[in-house]
Amino acid sequence: MTNSMVDRANDVIDRLEALDKTVINASAFRILLEDLHARDLTQVAEPHVASITMVRAGILRAALGSVMSCLDRADPRGNRASIGQILERLNDSALVTFFLKPGQSSGPTFAALERAKRDYRVVIGGQLFEAGKQLRDRQIAHTLIKCEPIPEVTYQTIGGLHGAAVRLATVLFRVCNQPPPEFIDQAENLSRHAKVFWDTYFGGMSLTA
Repeated sequence: MTNSMVDRANDVIDRLEALDKTVINASAFRILLEDLHARDLTQVAEPHVASITMVRAGILRAALGSVMSCLDRADPRGNRASIGQILERLNDSALVTFFLKPGQSSGPTFAALERAKRDYRVVIGGQLFEAGKQLRDRQIAHTLIKCEPIPEVTYQTIGGLHGAAVRLATVLFRVCNQPPPEFIDQAENLSRHAKVFWDTYFGGMSLTA
């Protein structure tokens, strides 16, 4: 066991923890949007329509930014939460083997890793990823916007990308023999907080109407 191998393993674990936190953030924003979308807004009048529109736009941007951070390719920027960066490091078979428990067969682990790599290539080569990337890179991340059409990003786009991030992240935690990520058990808690958030807003809106 060399220090360099331990350092490399710790680097992957650190990135997995960052990925876990980013998936939780993306989940929170997605659930906030879904809770709002499920509510009856037909009776909402100004100035609350504009207020809700502004809040929704901010949550949409945050959701998309978080999800795309999870799915980013490996590149020189070194995004710590990027599945692409983690997969790049796991191209080292010695490092993957280092994560195995004593007596554990390497076959299933390497098979799961190869499936994750294949699935990741499908995701980043798809239309959902491209639409999300163009909107994030050209309209959210930069103020100098080219005069070109920006793909529409819907709830379904964010949901599809978020689902892919959840599936891939779950596999990577297993490949590296880490405890289950926190985001697995957060859905109920996040849903409860989203309901409180919007209940509070709509309750206050009725008081000031």
